[in-house]
Amino acid sequence: MAGTSSWNAPVACAGLAAYIGMLFRFPLLVQMVQAGEIAMLSAVPTVLGALLLLVACFGMLLKRPARGWLFAIAAIALLIGLIWLPTLVFSFWLWLAVVVAVAGTVIGFRSRRRADAPE
Repeated sequence: MAGTSSWNAPVACAGLAAYIGMLFRFPLLVQMVQAGEIAMLSAVPTVLGALLLLVACFGMLLKRPARGWLFAIAAIALLIGLIWLPTLVFSFWLWLAVVVAVAGTVIGFRSRRRADAPE
């Protein structure tokens, strides 16, 4: 099957685990935004990156060809969130999400290159 890899399921499951871990920390993020400790603009890349990671991981689990661009945008957004947010908000889970997004980017672009290669 074109576009699939033996790494799809482990990467997708790690991405979903990272999303669930970040989901438990979102109330703290909302509380810090409401208290004025963090600007709303600082929280947007993290939330956007987490949602993109969720969509990309579900797509990967459903055996659709990995889309490298979706993972790449998620990785960039999560990295921006990692830089802008204090470490107490998402320490481990945000790092895991960034690593998974980068791995998904590599898988997505490598599977596309293999699918486009002449036989």
